[in-house]
Amino acid sequence: LLSERNAICSQNDPIVLMAPPNMFAFLSEYTSIAPEIHRGYIAVDCRDMMHGKIHPMGRKLYEDLGVTNCMSVPVAHCPYSFAVVIDGTSFGRVDYSGDCRPSNRFADVGFGTDLLIHEATFEDGMEEEAVMKRHSTVGEAMDIARRMNAKALMLTHFSQRYPKIPPLKRSIQNGECSTSEDDDFPIAFAFDFMRVRPNTVSTAAKLTPALRLLYPGEGDDDVMDAELLKEGKDSVKELMNVPGVFAAKGIL
Repeated sequence: LLSERNAICSQNDPIVLMAPPNMFAFLSEYTSIAPEIHRGYIAVDCRDMMHGKIHPMGRKLYEDLGVTNCMSVPVAHCPYSFAVVIDGTSFGRVDYSGDCRPSNRFADVGFGTDLLIHEATFEDGMEEEAVMKRHSTVGEAMDIARRMNAKALMLTHFSQRYPKIPPLKRSIQNGECSTSEDDDFPIAFAFDFMRVRPNTVSTAAKLTPALRLLYPGEGDDDVMDAELLKEGKDSVKELMNVPGVFAAKGIL
């Protein structure tokens, strides 16, 4: 990526690369193969962007992207793992967990987020395996969203054990996913090449029942009873009646 960018951009316009220190050690070694990338980026160590610190590259992020604040938060996974909280995006505040166990500090720093993107590697009931492999379950990701008072939740990084939409212990109300009367934020599942805009997050959440029907798996009857499945089909029919919902540019 850096090589291709250098080929079309001036070396006087390096990209700001925010990453853990081991990434820069790798890139330093890689310059022996591709020396042209050396001046293609400005290294910003995640440890220098932690909550409470001010980095001089913050100004460049604002000038280039309109980002008013960018904070990294250490999380429990492999060494040098960080979540990130970004203010000033088209969504407003965006929090991204990366790979991690549920983090109290991340929930505190990212409070009030407009969009939480959180990993959900394992389904509920696999908490022990999630702890051993330092990942999160669907329910744990949803709990972080509640604690953050998130306006929307995007679940991602599912285990390859699922050839379908990971199960949720929840109900479907008004055509949208909901876990309880207190959970009024839309919850969507990310997938490859997905694109979401601030005004299409709710639509993405409504697509969940349709995607679940497209990718049925063994034991679905144990996950959703007949009534819930019927509600899901009804919400799909309702969504399909919206003219151009799938044809609209940038809907997903």
